[in-house]
Amino acid sequence: MLEGLNEQQLQAVTTTEGPVMVMAGAGSGKTRVLTERIAYIIDMGISPFQILAVTFTNKAANEMKERVQQLVDVDTKYMWISTFHSFCSRFLRMEIEVLPDYTRKFLIIDEEDSLKIIKDICKESDIDEIKPKQIQALISKCKNFPNYYIKDPYLKKIYSSVDKKYNQFLRENNMLDFDDLMIKTIEILKSHKEILEKYQEKFQYILIDEFQDTNELQYQLIYMLSMRYQNIFVVGDDFQSIYSFRGARIENIKRFIDDFRVKKPILLEQNYRSTTPILNLANEIIQHNPNQIKKVMFTNKTEGNMPFYYEAMSGKSETMFVVDKIKEFHLSGDSYSEFAILYRNNSISRVFEDMLIKYQIPYKIYGGLSFFARKEIKDMIAYLRVILHPEDDFSFMRIVNEPKRKIGSALLEKLHAHALEEEVSLFNSIPTFEASGVGFKALKEFRKMILSIKEQINNIPLVKLIDIILEESGYKAMLALEDPEHDRLENVYELKNVLKETDSSVDGDNFDKLESLLNDLSLRTDEETNDKDAVILSTYHQVKGLEFKTVFMVAMEEGIFPSNFHRDDLDIEEERRICYVGITRAKERLYVTNAKARMLYGHMEMQSISQFVKEMGTEYLKNISADFYKKTKEKYDSYLAKKPKKEKIVKTTDEHYHLGDKIEHKAFGIGVIVSVGEDNFIKVAFPMPTGIKPLIKDHPSYKKLEKK
Repeated sequence: MLEGLNEQQLQAVTTTEGPVMVMAGAGSGKTRVLTERIAYIIDMGISPFQILAVTFTNKAANEMKERVQQLVDVDTKYMWISTFHSFCSRFLRMEIEVLPDYTRKFLIIDEEDSLKIIKDICKESDIDEIKPKQIQALISKCKNFPNYYIKDPYLKKIYSSVDKKYNQFLRENNMLDFDDLMIKTIEILKSHKEILEKYQEKFQYILIDEFQDTNELQYQLIYMLSMRYQNIFVVGDDFQSIYSFRGARIENIKRFIDDFRVKKPILLEQNYRSTTPILNLANEIIQHNPNQIKKVMFTNKTEGNMPFYYEAMSGKSETMFVVDKIKEFHLSGDSYSEFAILYRNNSISRVFEDMLIKYQIPYKIYGGLSFFARKEIKDMIAYLRVILHPEDDFSFMRIVNEPKRKIGSALLEKLHAHALEEEVSLFNSIPTFEASGVGFKALKEFRKMILSIKEQINNIPLVKLIDIILEESGYKAMLALEDPEHDRLENVYELKNVLKETDSSVDGDNFDKLESLLNDLSLRTDEETNDKDAVILSTYHQVKGLEFKTVFMVAMEEGIFPSNFHRDDLDIEEERRICYVGITRAKERLYVTNAKARMLYGHMEMQSISQFVKEMGTEYLKNISADFYKKTKEKYDSYLAKKPKKEKIVKTTDEHYHLGDKIEHKAFGIGVIVSVGEDNFIKVAFPMPTGIKPLIKDHPSYKKLEKK
């Protein structure tokens, strides 16, 4: 069982009595240590049912059970190896009847059920200024953070009213939401000494995975259960504590050391994932964080490339560099699934998605949505569609009450009946629609706002249109309330870059350009592939725990990573830990990239190198910027030298071009003819990012598609 463990792993597995803290660096085999420790304790003669092991995901819990079963001849199906929520659920099935109003047959409701209850309460209470989803988030936050303070007095009043009715409804219907599982468990253990003592006696050995991610309530639970025997084993990594926004408290590490008088944590510093040059870079960046348990990661994989640093002239050049490298290594035999493009903000994904689509490289957004599938982007596109096409009822229904305008479903049903009678669209039926009340007034105001924006379109730079929609619709104010991290607003601002690209690549006035953009977007299919062999695009948080042969850490610029919204010392420390997590995802190759200039919020902005890149130091990063520029120039010069001086144009009389005809181009794909000149050229609209291109008639690079 213990064969192959290094000295520190062996110590962690076999030190079974008393409190033990293990700081397990990235890729150091902590799952093996956890499972072999459980098996070792069982092998000592301890009943499997006197062991409690808790982790954060069902996948990790199931993996632990499977590994333990392989090590010892024990059925692990009913062992107490689970997530925190699963443990609490099992506990409450046996003990909840000590609380008034509850029976063991309680129903656990998910987020969707919870939201429906809150929606019904809001409807009954005539609350429509604040979204039910926002109230749901507040209820959850206040349950998990008892000292959480709501600053806005109006919001606090609404929350208090809904929260009281919501919890009363749950009690009356024998229901618990996910947050209640932990809260009710702690409530019982605190108020019923005999039950606490029963479970303290039952769980003589307790193991906690990913300890750095525990919150206040989870720590309380661990502390109470382990106080009798104190055979508590926690494993985590303070270098990888990156979930403070979910309530994780890195302070729990020091608190555990103090509460259980741990003299010296066991350090797992040998990495089995990455090469020495990659680990050197990780060690270098994380040492800038003070007040942490010092670890220096090392590996037996001493050979390997130094991490590469590439500074592009622009965001587009950076994207092209990354895609070129993926194509190069894929041709050498690497599967697409061995590549990961990692970024700090979701909005960064858009330019990479477009380029991967253009070069027909399969990709997946890991743990998230493709850029154009995100709600806020779909909402903005719906605004654009209604502005250009008032007959678009589907888009109208999406945004007429987004943000909330007190336009109720009953009023919209009446409007729909009126529109059918008038044989016009919902939007166009508003002037002749007769009703009364706040909702009707809001409906009139909505129409006025849409028409006002439409009148401005040709008098403003196209990119300003997003700002006008955000302000005049109230969408920006809504996001300010719902999205304190500004992620969704950043996504909307990235849409400004799409408009900027359309502005420069499509001919005509702003209406023509918007029409072209909306046509292109309507032709988009679901770009994310279900193919397992696909490049991973992800934020750092989503890929924690994963590994890839080649990792690209992109957009490493001040204001992006670290973000402008994280500026006090503790925030910067967590941002640096996120950077460390990114570096340690790489097994063999790591590329750190940034751009000197990037299109942000519809404007080309000069960018500064991230302070984290500077902290990495030239000793541990190989700068390949100059070499890449040189190689690119040589390729371009070679192309020009081989290019014929003048292309011979052969005119034919048997081919005729008409507006609306479709052609298929070898490089640009299928496009539609939008202009036929008297000269030897036609203009063809291709999907973005290509846009409208002038083409020589009858050129062999394309063929005209026959009409079906």
